[in-house]
Amino acid sequence: MLADRLDRSFPGISRISDGKLRELVKAQWRYVSERNPVHTDIEKIPLHPTLPFETYGGLAPHLRSMATLAETLVPVYSREWHIEMPLDHFLVAAYVHDSAKVIEFVMQDGALVGTPGFDHAVEGARIAREVGFPEAIAHMIEVHTFLGKQRLPRTKEAQLLQLLDPMCLPVFPEKGKGAVERHLDANGWKAE
Repeated sequence: MLADRLDRSFPGISRISDGKLRELVKAQWRYVSERNPVHTDIEKIPLHPTLPFETYGGLAPHLRSMATLAETLVPVYSREWHIEMPLDHFLVAAYVHDSAKVIEFVMQDGALVGTPGFDHAVEGARIAREVGFPEAIAHMIEVHTFLGKQRLPRTKEAQLLQLLDPMCLPVFPEKGKGAVERHLDANGWKAE
């Protein structure tokens, strides 16, 4: 089960100072693992079935980079602009914001595919609320992506996480469509 391998793939979870939040991270991963047991190794889950693993890497490096960037930026915002944000909330959100992709990515005719119409951000936030995360973290998860229905962040933490997400994807124009183009396409928008 994926939840049993979290510490190996994400040793940074131990830097979440609140023990209850650390346990809720594991509860979130346990929940999604039980809904789709096809995924047994988080290191082998792609960012998306349409993004070849060999080119774009996988979900685990994305989550680790989100946590690393949060550990860098949260203290910078505090030091440079006196904007205080709870680092634990960012670390938690970094490690679980895409967890619902485990439910979304299913095997169909021998291939991994995304479930049409599935919104991993909304589902991830719903699960976060169900397992007991504070609303502030659930909101961060719910609005973390520009993909799908537009959702506006209501907090500075949610806004910063939303900006971090595309920064932690190796989706650059020289590898095909860049992160911005992919987000525009996913929403049916056109670049002007």
